[in-house]
Amino acid sequence: MQRNNAIDAVKGFAILLVMIGHCIVLNNLHQTDPYIYDAIKSVQMPLFMLVSGVLASYGVRKNGRGTGLKKLPQRAVSYLLPFFSWFVLVHLYTHIKAGTLTPAGFAGELKELLFQTDRGLWFLVTLFVATLCTMLAQMLADKLPFKGIGKAVVFCSVSVCFYLLFFLQSRSGNTFLSPALMLQYFPFYLTGYVVNGYGESFLGKKKRDDSHSGRRKAAEAVCVAAMTVVFVWMVIAFDLTKPVDGFKTLLLQTAASFFGTVSCYAVIYRLAERYQKKTEKRGFLSFVGLYTLEIYVLHFRFARLLGLSEKGLRFYSPEGIAWIVLAFLLMSALTAVMIFIIRRIPALSLLLFGKKHLPLRRAFRRA
Repeated sequence: MQRNNAIDAVKGFAILLVMIGHCIVLNNLHQTDPYIYDAIKSVQMPLFMLVSGVLASYGVRKNGRGTGLKKLPQRAVSYLLPFFSWFVLVHLYTHIKAGTLTPAGFAGELKELLFQTDRGLWFLVTLFVATLCTMLAQMLADKLPFKGIGKAVVFCSVSVCFYLLFFLQSRSGNTFLSPALMLQYFPFYLTGYVVNGYGESFLGKKKRDDSHSGRRKAAEAVCVAAMTVVFVWMVIAFDLTKPVDGFKTLLLQTAASFFGTVSCYAVIYRLAERYQKKTEKRGFLSFVGLYTLEIYVLHFRFARLLGLSEKGLRFYSPEGIAWIVLAFLLMSALTAVMIFIIRRIPALSLLLFGKKHLPLRRAFRRA
């Protein structure tokens, strides 16, 4: 499938939000920031989930069928291999340095990780589970003798059943693979998948003409503007960084994330499309979007290097903003250098990024 630069731009925007958010929260500057970090946290990971759902649905959109479980091994390598590789690497570094490395300690921390995935690169596991559930739901929808909206209804029904299972697992107290995270983020994956993959089944295929195109775009712009206003109001009116402690909190945060995520997706996607049509070039956000996984697993490890939490800074001050910018630039530079090095060593690239890349000499020859 040919790369969609607009989708890459949305991914690039999302990972920049993640980086800025980590500069704020990992340096404890969110304690003096009641708005910016709330907005970032509400959008960053839901936006990734939405985009992932859109990308996963292209087979359904084009061919009317999913891939079954054919791509599951590839997804396991891409998502689970980096998740476990980084855990092993960090565990060995930490405990060898402290002289506390033992098999029992390794097994204990691995068990904790599996039952509390946010101790590690939780997004990769959550994305893998969401992908698996979607593949299974699509496979069942493909096997039954339904077409069009019937197939879409079957897919949605099975997906809702999976969501209810995660809800029951969470309520039971069993935290294996962190079902609470699936409750928060699976709806966004499904939204992207259903709208892109089954949108025409629900809405019907309509011929587009110039007379209706302007009205449709105007209606979309009004909807996006309205959702943006609601999102900003929710960021100001509520604390959206509270841990999810019940259905009310989950519903509130999901609603805020939905308005902010859909608005960001629509705006960035349209702007990237216009830029590409005008220049026929890949924009900065699209370029960054090519390396989202690599950036995700690396960047936060450099967020604390300037020790901002020890400087007594306030977020809304010239000094606070200046130090955040410096921390962001340093983190970005070190992340870029590490990505360049690791991608040129195939074994490391496979283990740490779940991708195989050319070694250094061959890369320069290609260039």
